[in-house]
Amino acid sequence: MVFYHETDRMDIVNHSNYIHMAEEARVDFMEKIGIGYSRMEEQGIMLPVLGVTCEYKHSLHFGEHLAVYSYITKYNGFKLELRYDIVCIETGQLCAVATSSHCFTDTKIKPMRIRDKFPEMHAFFQKAMEVTYPEH
Repeated sequence: MVFYHETDRMDIVNHSNYIHMAEEARVDFMEKIGIGYSRMEEQGIMLPVLGVTCEYKHSLHFGEHLAVYSYITKYNGFKLELRYDIVCIETGQLCAVATSSHCFTDTKIKPMRIRDKFPEMHAFFQKAMEVTYPEH
């Protein structure tokens, strides 16, 4: 649900909050596919953000409910890219499309290929690439 503090004077979600929604969705998505941030960090894997984008389609308003559909668009064992479709549940409208790109590093932020160092995790990401989501 859209909270009051996320909106501006017109009761419209402030543009910066869509990035927060995408980040929360990414953390939830990673947990659901079996590779939560806690698990990765316990193994010494970091996933810093390289970039984010957000294209605004329709406004979300105070009190409306939303769904964020997350999925992996690219993965090669070194970099990971995700897309987030932010949808208003009441109207079914696609309100925003956000993306984020990441790379895998160790705790000292040295880039790593998890394909080589963590083959079981690599397999999780490859399987997650196969997931398709219903139209919204």
